[in-house]
Amino acid sequence: MKRVVLSLVAVVMLFAVSAQAQVFKLSLWDDICIPNGDYTGGLELGIGSQTQAVDGVQLGIIYSQAGKLQGVQLGLVNNTDDGIGVQWGLANIAQDFKGVQYGWINWTKNDFIGAQVGFINYAKETKGLQLGFINYTETMKGLQLGFVNIIKDNKMFLPVFVIFNFCF
Repeated sequence: MKRVVLSLVAVVMLFAVSAQAQVFKLSLWDDICIPNGDYTGGLELGIGSQTQAVDGVQLGIIYSQAGKLQGVQLGLVNNTDDGIGVQWGLANIAQDFKGVQYGWINWTKNDFIGAQVGFINYAKETKGLQLGFINYTETMKGLQLGFVNIIKDNKMFLPVFVIFNFCF
Protein backbone atom coordinates (compact mmCIF):
# COMPACT_ATOMS: atom_id res chain seq x y z
CA MET A 1 0.00 0.00 0.00
CA LYS A 2 2.89 2.34 0.82
CA ARG A 3 4.37 1.78 -2.62
CA VAL A 4 1.07 2.57 -4.33
CA VAL A 5 0.69 5.84 -2.40
CA LEU A 6 4.31 6.81 -3.04
CA SER A 7 3.93 5.99 -6.73
CA LEU A 8 0.80 8.16 -6.99
CA VAL A 9 2.58 11.03 -5.22
CA ALA A 10 5.55 10.66 -7.58
CA VAL A 11 3.30 10.84 -10.63
CA VAL A 12 1.57 13.96 -9.29
CA MET A 13 4.90 15.61 -8.52
CA LEU A 14 6.25 14.75 -11.97
CA PHE A 15 3.37 16.46 -13.72
CA ALA A 16 3.39 19.41 -11.30
CA VAL A 17 6.68 20.57 -12.81
CA SER A 18 4.90 21.78 -15.95
CA ALA A 19 4.13 25.50 -15.70
CA GLN A 20 0.82 25.26 -17.52
CA ALA A 21 -0.37 22.16 -15.70
CA GLN A 22 -3.62 22.17 -13.80
CA VAL A 23 -2.09 20.13 -10.99
CA PHE A 24 -5.20 19.30 -8.96
CA LYS A 25 -8.86 18.99 -9.92
CA LEU A 26 -11.75 18.11 -7.63
CA SER A 27 -14.89 16.86 -9.43
CA LEU A 28 -18.31 16.28 -7.98
CA TRP A 29 -19.88 15.20 -11.29
CA ASP A 30 -18.86 15.92 -14.91
CA ASP A 31 -18.48 19.71 -15.26
CA ILE A 32 -19.24 20.40 -11.60
CA CYS A 33 -15.60 20.72 -10.59
CA ILE A 34 -12.93 23.03 -9.23
CA PRO A 35 -11.13 24.24 -11.29
CA ASN A 36 -13.22 23.71 -14.39
CA GLY A 37 -10.86 22.95 -17.26
CA ASP A 38 -10.25 20.54 -20.12
CA TYR A 39 -6.81 19.41 -18.92
CA THR A 40 -5.42 17.91 -15.74
CA GLY A 41 -1.68 17.47 -15.40
CA GLY A 42 -1.52 15.90 -11.98
CA LEU A 43 -4.24 14.47 -9.76
CA GLU A 44 -7.97 14.50 -10.43
CA LEU A 45 -10.34 13.31 -7.70
CA GLY A 46 -14.08 12.95 -8.09
CA ILE A 47 -17.27 11.02 -7.68
CA GLY A 48 -17.66 11.13 -11.45
CA SER A 49 -15.00 12.93 -13.43
CA GLN A 50 -14.83 13.86 -17.09
CA THR A 51 -11.86 15.66 -18.65
CA GLN A 52 -10.62 16.02 -22.23
CA ALA A 53 -7.00 15.19 -21.35
CA VAL A 54 -5.34 13.76 -18.25
CA ASP A 55 -1.61 13.41 -17.70
CA GLY A 56 -1.38 11.88 -14.26
CA VAL A 57 -3.89 10.14 -12.02
CA GLN A 58 -7.67 10.25 -12.48
CA LEU A 59 -9.52 8.79 -9.51
CA GLY A 60 -13.31 8.58 -9.81
CA ILE A 61 -15.37 6.83 -7.18
CA ILE A 62 -18.10 5.94 -9.70
CA TYR A 63 -16.50 6.70 -13.04
CA SER A 64 -13.52 8.34 -14.72
CA GLN A 65 -13.68 9.61 -18.31
CA ALA A 66 -10.77 11.08 -20.26
CA GLY A 67 -10.60 11.83 -23.96
CA LYS A 68 -6.84 11.31 -23.86
CA LEU A 69 -5.16 9.60 -20.91
CA GLN A 70 -1.48 9.32 -20.08
CA GLY A 71 -1.24 7.87 -16.62
CA VAL A 72 -3.60 5.99 -14.32
CA GLN A 73 -7.40 5.74 -14.17
CA LEU A 74 -8.99 4.30 -11.03
CA GLY A 75 -12.74 3.90 -10.53
CA LEU A 76 -15.68 1.56 -10.84
CA VAL A 77 -15.97 2.43 -14.55
CA ASN A 78 -13.04 3.90 -16.49
CA ASN A 79 -13.31 5.18 -20.05
CA THR A 80 -10.84 6.77 -22.47
CA ASP A 81 -10.70 7.31 -26.20
CA ASP A 82 -6.91 7.18 -26.41
CA GLY A 83 -5.02 5.84 -23.42
CA ILE A 84 -1.46 5.07 -22.38
CA GLY A 85 -0.93 3.71 -18.88
CA VAL A 86 -3.12 1.75 -16.46
CA GLN A 87 -6.87 1.38 -16.08
CA TRP A 88 -7.95 -0.27 -12.85
CA GLY A 89 -11.64 -0.79 -12.09
CA LEU A 90 -14.73 -2.93 -12.36
CA ALA A 91 -15.12 -2.06 -16.05
CA ASN A 92 -12.41 -0.53 -18.25
CA ILE A 93 -13.40 0.81 -21.66
CA ALA A 94 -11.15 2.30 -24.33
CA GLN A 95 -11.15 3.03 -28.04
CA ASP A 96 -7.37 2.49 -28.27
CA PHE A 97 -5.13 1.60 -25.34
CA LYS A 98 -1.47 0.88 -24.61
CA GLY A 99 -0.64 -0.45 -21.18
CA VAL A 100 -2.47 -2.57 -18.63
CA GLN A 101 -6.18 -2.97 -17.97
CA TYR A 102 -7.13 -4.61 -14.64
CA GLY A 103 -10.84 -5.24 -14.10
CA TRP A 104 -13.76 -7.61 -14.29
CA ILE A 105 -14.51 -6.40 -17.81
CA ASN A 106 -11.82 -4.94 -20.07
CA TRP A 107 -13.13 -3.69 -23.42
CA THR A 108 -10.96 -2.05 -26.07
CA LYS A 109 -12.90 -1.25 -29.22
CA ASN A 110 -9.92 -1.01 -31.58
CA ASP A 111 -6.21 -1.52 -30.92
CA PHE A 112 -4.82 -2.83 -27.65
CA ILE A 113 -1.12 -3.16 -26.85
CA GLY A 114 -0.14 -4.56 -23.47
CA ALA A 115 -1.93 -6.81 -20.96
CA GLN A 116 -5.61 -7.23 -20.16
CA VAL A 117 -6.22 -8.96 -16.83
CA GLY A 118 -9.84 -9.63 -15.92
CA PHE A 119 -12.85 -11.92 -16.03
CA ILE A 120 -13.83 -10.89 -19.60
CA ASN A 121 -11.28 -9.35 -21.96
CA TYR A 122 -12.13 -7.99 -25.41
CA ALA A 123 -10.09 -6.15 -28.00
CA LYS A 124 -10.50 -5.91 -31.74
CA GLU A 125 -6.75 -6.15 -32.35
CA THR A 126 -4.42 -7.30 -29.57
CA LYS A 127 -0.66 -7.18 -29.28
CA GLY A 128 0.30 -8.68 -25.95
CA LEU A 129 -1.43 -10.77 -23.29
CA GLN A 130 -5.04 -11.47 -22.36
CA LEU A 131 -5.43 -13.22 -19.01
CA GLY A 132 -8.99 -13.98 -17.93
CA PHE A 133 -11.91 -16.37 -17.83
CA ILE A 134 -13.09 -15.38 -21.34
CA ASN A 135 -10.68 -13.75 -23.80
CA TYR A 136 -11.73 -12.53 -27.25
CA THR A 137 -9.92 -10.73 -30.02
CA GLU A 138 -10.29 -10.64 -33.79
CA THR A 139 -6.55 -10.57 -34.52
CA MET A 140 -3.63 -11.11 -32.19
CA LYS A 141 0.12 -11.12 -31.86
CA GLY A 142 0.52 -12.64 -28.45
CA LEU A 143 -0.94 -15.04 -25.92
CA GLN A 144 -4.30 -15.70 -24.28
CA LEU A 145 -4.61 -17.59 -20.99
CA GLY A 146 -8.04 -18.49 -19.65
CA PHE A 147 -11.00 -20.86 -19.71
CA VAL A 148 -12.26 -19.80 -23.17
CA ASN A 149 -9.82 -18.15 -25.59
CA ILE A 150 -10.98 -16.86 -28.96
CA ILE A 151 -8.83 -15.39 -31.72
CA LYS A 152 -11.31 -14.98 -34.57
CA ASP A 153 -8.73 -14.72 -37.38
CA ASN A 154 -6.10 -17.11 -36.00
CA LYS A 155 -3.96 -18.34 -38.88
CA MET A 156 -1.38 -20.02 -36.62
CA PHE A 157 -3.46 -22.18 -34.28
CA LEU A 158 -7.17 -22.76 -33.60
CA PRO A 159 -9.68 -19.89 -33.43
CA VAL A 160 -11.13 -21.23 -30.14
CA PHE A 161 -9.22 -23.16 -27.51
CA VAL A 162 -9.36 -23.77 -23.75
CA ILE A 163 -6.60 -22.89 -21.26
CA PHE A 164 -4.50 -21.02 -23.83
CA ASN A 165 -4.42 -19.68 -27.39
CA PHE A 166 -1.77 -17.83 -29.34
CA CYS A 167 -0.87 -16.21 -32.62
CA PHE A 168 2.50 -14.64 -33.49
